[in-house]
Amino acid sequence: MLRFAAGIGIIGFALVASHLSGAVDLLRFPIAWWGIVLALDGAVRARHGSSPFARPADFVVCALASVVFWDAFELLNLRLHDWWYVGVPRSALAGAAFSAISYATVLPAVRLALALVGKAPGTERMIAIPARPGTARLLAAVGITMLLAALVAPRVAFPLAWIFLWPLCEAVLARQRDDGPRLASPLQALRAGRPDLPLRALAVALPFGVAWESLNWGCSRGWVYTVPHFERPKLFEMPIAGYLGYLPFLLECASALALVERVRRKRAVWVLAIALFHLGADALGRGTTILSVTPDIADVGSLSRGEREGLERRGLRTPEAILGASDVPDRVRRLSELASVAHMGFFWAERLETAQVWNRAALTSAQDVALWTRLAATGPAPRPEVVRLWISAAMRDSR
Repeated sequence: MLRFAAGIGIIGFALVASHLSGAVDLLRFPIAWWGIVLALDGAVRARHGSSPFARPADFVVCALASVVFWDAFELLNLRLHDWWYVGVPRSALAGAAFSAISYATVLPAVRLALALVGKAPGTERMIAIPARPGTARLLAAVGITMLLAALVAPRVAFPLAWIFLWPLCEAVLARQRDDGPRLASPLQALRAGRPDLPLRALAVALPFGVAWESLNWGCSRGWVYTVPHFERPKLFEMPIAGYLGYLPFLLECASALALVERVRRKRAVWVLAIALFHLGADALGRGTTILSVTPDIADVGSLSRGEREGLERRGLRTPEAILGASDVPDRVRRLSELASVAHMGFFWAERLETAQVWNRAALTSAQDVALWTRLAATGPAPRPEVVRLWISAAMRDSR
């Protein structure tokens, strides 16, 4: 129970301290999720007497696989533009490290959650029944078709981007011949007459999704969604309809976990390959799906050197610090109000100012198409859906 209590303590610390410290809020999501992983591990050990991660190496392999698993969706988002990151570290290397630490929690958390709802330790393992001839090819074709559809028609087929890895993982698993009991994927479990295994994945899907999205809510380093046709209503940042996607996503995670267990690996080679792959994926995303970096008053190019240094001497570098201070120039306060809307940052706040959006109230009353047109006419402009997101966020915050 010590692990469980420590995990709950870490989660509580992240939630409380993030409201008291801007520096902690930038780290809230990974701190809280590593707390969840620790709490789940403690809960599984308390219930079953053992953990799926009996050895540290088992956990490390799962965490590394989780980074690659999530990077696949990040690469797809270069085409989809369904979610955007805000407040990311200013250094590219620090940004890649932060994202890797965050992504590494996904598959371990799912593995532990599935073990927690299992009847007894080891019941999720079996000697898989080989699939019928041609099944692997059919599953691979389905997965590739889903991927191509999402790439060709992202505004229509974007839901397929979240589940294309499921049939691809199952295609590889369909060819496997186990020499002993192994973690079963959803389709392997169904072929063996064990529907309880995929049902457990479905049972934890929505709680997993709500926890994932709630810990990102209002986070100064997190993400925002601009999903086509589902920009609102939202629960936290996620469109409500999007939570249904967690159902097949958890089945996909279960298949990925079954595949990871069967992969023969030379650890040093795999670690290097994963690191290089992640660095490449993060570099591509940094120029495409990032809206803002850690805010700093130095990003306001129109301030004089004396104005900027005066604020810096007082420790007023971020929107939160400036809005909490007195005796601040009105323009700096207005820019800070704008910069805090959906954590867009000072760069975009200053761009909005050039488009005659002087404060949060003006953003609330702006028309998205007209505002985007003005932005595009005067310099760099975000995608139109991002402008709509900012207007919606300003309206929500003003209530």
